[in-house]
Amino acid sequence: MDCYEAIAESWVEMMGVEDKDFIMRQIKQLGEGLGTFLGKEDVDKILSFGEDAEKEIEDSSLEKKMSSDRIAEKNKTKPK
Repeated sequence: MDCYEAIAESWVEMMGVEDKDFIMRQIKQLGEGLGTFLGKEDVDKILSFGEDAEKEIEDSSLEKKMSSDRIAEKNKTKPK
């Protein structure tokens, strides 16, 4: 969890019910406003952007690990 998530979670815990309702109404209005300008496919792309970014980071980390494993394996099998 990064620092922004921790701040957001602590902020949400401190908020009252009225504050949460207000924020949810604002989110709903924003979504409805965007819906008038964007199509369903565009909204789906926006909503899945975070998931795609996380998957890309995971894939990159996996590739780096595999590469370092290959290098380590080559060093082990390299004749001295």
